[in-house]
Amino acid sequence: MLEGLEICEVSFSRVIGNDILRMESEFYNSDTVTYKDTVKASQIIDFSQYGTSKELNEIGIGYPVLRLNEFNYSFISHPDKYCSLLDTDTYHSLQLKKDDVLICRTNGNPKFVGRSAIVPKNYDYAFASYLFRIRPNRKFINSATLVAFLNSKYGRQEIEKYSMVGNQANFSPAKFREISIPVFPKELNDKIEEITYKAFLKLEMSESLYLEAEHDMLDCLKLNNFKASSNPCNVKTLKESFIETGRLDAEYYQPKYDDILHHIHTYKNGSKDLGDICEIKDENFTPQDGITYKYIELANIGKYGNITGFIQQSGEDLPSRARRIINENDVIVSSLEGSLDRCALVEENYDGALCSTGFYVLKSTVLNPETLLVMFKSPLIKELMKKGCSGTILTAISRQELERIPIPLIRQEVQEEIAQYVQNSISLRKESLSLLEKAKLTVEDVIQNGGGKIAQAYSRLQQKSAKEMHKAIYLLLCDVGIITNNTLVKTGVVCSYKKLSESFLTSGRLDAEYYQPKYDMLFEKLRDFPTATIKEIVTIQKSVEPGSDAYQEEGIPFIRVANLSKYGISDSDVKLDAAEFADAIRPQKDAILLSKDGSVGIAYKMEEAQNVITSSAILHLYVTSKDVLPDYLTLVLNSVVVRLQAERDAGGSIIQHWKPSEIENVIIPILPMNEQQMIADKIQESFNLRRESEILLQKAKLLVEEIIEK
Repeated sequence: MLEGLEICEVSFSRVIGNDILRMESEFYNSDTVTYKDTVKASQIIDFSQYGTSKELNEIGIGYPVLRLNEFNYSFISHPDKYCSLLDTDTYHSLQLKKDDVLICRTNGNPKFVGRSAIVPKNYDYAFASYLFRIRPNRKFINSATLVAFLNSKYGRQEIEKYSMVGNQANFSPAKFREISIPVFPKELNDKIEEITYKAFLKLEMSESLYLEAEHDMLDCLKLNNFKASSNPCNVKTLKESFIETGRLDAEYYQPKYDDILHHIHTYKNGSKDLGDICEIKDENFTPQDGITYKYIELANIGKYGNITGFIQQSGEDLPSRARRIINENDVIVSSLEGSLDRCALVEENYDGALCSTGFYVLKSTVLNPETLLVMFKSPLIKELMKKGCSGTILTAISRQELERIPIPLIRQEVQEEIAQYVQNSISLRKESLSLLEKAKLTVEDVIQNGGGKIAQAYSRLQQKSAKEMHKAIYLLLCDVGIITNNTLVKTGVVCSYKKLSESFLTSGRLDAEYYQPKYDMLFEKLRDFPTATIKEIVTIQKSVEPGSDAYQEEGIPFIRVANLSKYGISDSDVKLDAAEFADAIRPQKDAILLSKDGSVGIAYKMEEAQNVITSSAILHLYVTSKDVLPDYLTLVLNSVVVRLQAERDAGGSIIQHWKPSEIENVIIPILPMNEQQMIADKIQESFNLRRESEILLQKAKLLVEEIIEK
């Protein structure tokens, strides 16, 4: 009768004897490590710590902060984001030290939760709050062996058994302390450590080589002293701009692009537009039902031009964007502005696979695939691709703009040398990954069979891999004559064509985005109604940002932007101490919660007061004007009227930030009160129906539970 339900019978004493009071049946049915000698993880921890939750940026200001994104197999790579809000003492307390173990504690994808990496040397990095670090007691296990175990299938069993799944899967330090850790012989610990650190050396060398290649490429292009123009704007005639290109946006005409193009066009061996030397394979392919395909998406592209994995699915289950066939020696290039560096060489094992329509698939008749890859990995071509990007919501480079990009015609003998470097790098990287897998499998083999063979000693393969890739880029840039530092990619201030009195003197803004015609059109429409600014109709209260050190599993729920929607606030797995945050504001009845960071412009009106604390990324708005109803204002805040204003004002490249001073000046149209009331009534009816739906779902669940318990 209850087929599919997992039920087990457990004594109550066993349940209450469990420190974390787990009651679900799967916890007691889950497989666990049965190795002859195990200890609770609580016995091996010398130290544990959460990372920082303070705001990050990607413009290089402040201290670098490591995230899960920078987990590089079982190691870590250089962070892409920084934090300027960390004080010196906090930063020093969060600096990563040799033999630290980093573990992902929370993520929307349960497969990422518990993912582990070793810190193989001291780094000048802090780390983010959804990671925690531990240092194991070497008497039981060293860091390298612990990471190999946690990433093995037996470690995953323990993590999945003790992790919690809600809005996000969670595996906190408290849960980590409960898992079983095998205690291996010292000889095995030493062997795993040796393998792991040798693997790290290989990885480090691989990355170093790649950076060398970039430097060398710029050096070859004789841009070692090159500095992009700092002129704040670039005036073009109509003939030089729109009539020739069809583009009127100021970004397109930045002086830095003129400088780059000049150096390419004067390259001694000449240049041609990409469309003249490459076949662009952007035809759509329809997968067949019942046939299994390998599918490559952006997440499967590594930092160094390699494909790191794939999704394998039947044709009918593939996403609609899985429409591009790729073949061996193709080069796939992302078209999206935020991921222009995601390009890769298609190796033999991916021949005939599918990739996302977010890629262009290139095959050149003039450049070998390795040289084409190195070209697109260079900052030079990435900048020209960025120049060609357009769009408002989803910014991407069109096929037409891609075809226009000039490509230096690298000499054949140089191409052959570049190809050799790239292939050497690929081979060395494969060897390194194989060694890491051997380290992991060794742990699994010991658990199964009480012993196992350790991989042969190896030296600096990963370092050599990186060095080979760096040599390739170096050779390319040397041949073309472009070498510079990263000032090449700095973006100057640009402006569109508005009078000074209509732009900067009024708004204090010079960025072209701010003056797009769509915003003028919006305000033209609003002139037909009475309007008021936000600050004229509400008071604004700001909440607190406690930092991850204050997070705990019991206490007052801490609500972040991820917990906020226009339909309500969801449960949070993060809690704060009631006494410590007694003075923090709580949202009251009719308070409008408005997000200003991340997903900006989400608004929700509180139906009742709640004993929760909101993040500083959420403002509390209280209506003070008798001419505006809270329900109506909430709807306006969630509408295109305010969404466009938020889009115009909010800054930040990846994480958006909407300043309270900008929010205060948002224009709100004021409708007659009877119309507002009609709108408010419908909103309330909508929420009432939603609550009824939730009650019915809860009732259904309780009926199932009652049947099980009988």
